[in-house]
Amino acid sequence: MEKRERLIMRLKEQGFKLTPQRLAIIELLEEGGHPRAEEIYERLSRRYPMLSRATVYNTLEVLKGLGELAELRIEPQAVRYDLETKPHCHFLCRRCGRLLDLGAPRGLERLLGKELEGHKIEEVQVSLYGLCADCAKEGQE
Repeated sequence: MEKRERLIMRLKEQGFKLTPQRLAIIELLEEGGHPRAEEIYERLSRRYPMLSRATVYNTLEVLKGLGELAELRIEPQAVRYDLETKPHCHFLCRRCGRLLDLGAPRGLERLLGKELEGHKIEEVQVSLYGLCADCAKEGQE
């Protein structure tokens, strides 16, 4: 089952209305790119003038509560969102600000639900910082 279909099914099961605005938010999240809530609002409000910031934030909270959306706090001033909830690495370029998905080191997913020194692990986020390939190449030229 596709991610979108699963999200729609989960929302219906929980009694949420599938408004055009909610579906548009899901579609935008599917595009990737780890958008901020404000970016989602800005990109969709042109097409959906009745869209409110509250709808965006509420939809993100619902998806997060269902375990279908990861909240990324890789930057101190912004929260970004990712539909990929399996543990993987994120790379933030300090020069251009791009946020990229990187693979997961072997065994990273196995940490979920485990205990480490008596602490139960509920979520795994790995954030890496540096220069993306494009910015690193620019610095060499």
